[in-house]
Amino acid sequence: QALQETVHSNAGDVSNRQLFAQLQPDQKIMDKLDMLQLGREKQGRFVRKKWFRYEEPEVNLPHISFFAGAQTPKSFPEQSLPEVGFVGRSNVGKSSLINRLCGSAAARTSDKPGLTQQVNFYVAGRDFHLVDMPGYGFAYAKEEATLKWPSLIESCIRERKTLRRVMLLLDARHGIKANDREFMEMLDRTNTKFQIVLTKCDLVHRIDLAKRHRLIAMQTAKSRNCIPRVMMVSARSTAGLNELRKEIL
Repeated sequence: QALQETVHSNAGDVSNRQLFAQLQPDQKIMDKLDMLQLGREKQGRFVRKKWFRYEEPEVNLPHISFFAGAQTPKSFPEQSLPEVGFVGRSNVGKSSLINRLCGSAAARTSDKPGLTQQVNFYVAGRDFHLVDMPGYGFAYAKEEATLKWPSLIESCIRERKTLRRVMLLLDARHGIKANDREFMEMLDRTNTKFQIVLTKCDLVHRIDLAKRHRLIAMQTAKSRNCIPRVMMVSARSTAGLNELRKEIL
């Protein structure tokens, strides 16, 4: 519906893919992506101007180290430092992003969805705790385990008064799916501040990434708790990580 409203289309037989193709990107976002070198450049006769890339000083997060894992709410550690949570669909690239953000290999990674099967807590110096939650959606894990994850995640979000913000990771190729929408509704119900982070941006053409950014900004505009700054990153190329680090700090 948001896509139809954006492109002012009332045609019932037009697919979402066709509507997305008609969507016009925000020029300021296109310029930002050019400067950050985020997204793939389309080859052809239409070549955008080349930007001088400003190399700003790198922002570093404190080194993280694992200190607690919880498969049930009773196993949650005592609350102390402010917490930043990371969550998203399985195989959204959450663990890889955490490692690249913090310059570590503390979070285990895998090509198969569902490696994170508990809520993992990492301490980042004396500044904050990073909370790595299980992914939702399809996962290579036992069904009895995956069925417990939604209630475990919701308990963490409801009970942790020190949880300052949830970084909700979305695959830039797909945008908001039905289970993402359900999760955002839960975050609104629990009055939890959250922020959208688009991952795997190196796999999306730059103009499509700008379109995705615009669409998601519109889809989340009515949320009471969504911070209206959609972040875009690539763990592979490291583009956009500096801005995300500043957002966390």
